[in-house]
Amino acid sequence: MAQKLTAAQRRALKQEAVGWDELSDEDFARLFSEGPPVRVRVRRPPPKALTIALDEQTLNRLKRVARHKQVRARHLVAMWIAEHLSQERPAEK
Repeated sequence: MAQKLTAAQRRALKQEAVGWDELSDEDFARLFSEGPPVRVRVRRPPPKALTIALDEQTLNRLKRVARHKQVRARHLVAMWIAEHLSQERPAEK
């Protein structure tokens, strides 16, 4: 569990932030390129499940196409849906 910062720690962080904000773009780029590489792990939220019913013939065809493309059927369907949605016009707000 994360610990709360003390008032002194908060002040120190604010002062450091001001220092970073005052750096020019060139100085920031120089410091960034001089620093050691850092490994970052990005965690995506788990996907939500959607259950659909397919007739046996359609499911078998889907599995054959997925096998031919060397992916799982559920991944193939997810890719197809994402591709189709990217081609749709954005919904009006």
